[in-house]
Amino acid sequence: MKEENSRARKALTGLAVTALVASIALATASCGSGAKSTSSTQSSSKLPPGASDPGTSSATSSSASSEAGAGTDTSSSTATTGGTASGSAYTTPASDSTGSQNNSRTTKTAYLSGANFTVVSVARENSNSTVAGGTVRELAGDFLYVELTVTNISDDLVDLSDFSFRLWNPAIDAGLYEEYYGSDGTYGGYVSANMISASLLDLETLQTISYKLRIGETAEDAFLFFDLNPLSTAKNEGVTLDGTNLVIYDTETGNKAEINLSGFTG
Repeated sequence: MKEENSRARKALTGLAVTALVASIALATASCGSGAKSTSSTQSSSKLPPGASDPGTSSATSSSASSEAGAGTDTSSSTATTGGTASGSAYTTPASDSTGSQNNSRTTKTAYLSGANFTVVSVARENSNSTVAGGTVRELAGDFLYVELTVTNISDDLVDLSDFSFRLWNPAIDAGLYEEYYGSDGTYGGYVSANMISASLLDLETLQTISYKLRIGETAEDAFLFFDLNPLSTAKNEGVTLDGTNLVIYDTETGNKAEINLSGFTG
């Protein structure tokens, strides 16, 4: 009987030991699995440069999109500012250009006796205020302002006093000028039935230009001022620029050059 009890205790002890061993093995397996899981998590967080964690890709993408948007706005703002600055940078030349914006403005050149004569502007004026002052009183009327530059392109001096500057139009009655101006042909003197002459004047002094140009020299701020209707303050309606010619005449040689004034505003 004692022997049987002893065997039973041994059997129970063996079972307990077996159960204990099994429990330890199970616990060990469980721990090993946890370590692998942790290791797996750690290795998944070590990503190559530029790669995104799938878990955070949505947030990262949203953040990048937001930054890109800010970048675009800034760039757009900069572009606008740049455009404005650029616009103002061109404001001055453009206003210079108004004279010059008439970059498309008409200029016409004729060559005569070693010089280029260029008409740079033409204006129809309703008073003689451009030349009034001193001994010339201001009055209403119909006047034509013609601005010129003259450049010596020869290999000798060019004497501007050798040239006569004339205006031709079929609606000009040259016989009327002496009645008002007498022998003074500064703003209109008889040449022929429909042609008058006028003096080349300096814009600053309003005096007649009679100097000599050196080789390569250009006379600027020179102009002619024609009275188109010497007996009246009314406009001479028959005179149009299309039908008007500026005639430059060399009094030494008898040669001449003509410039039609069509295309100018005035």
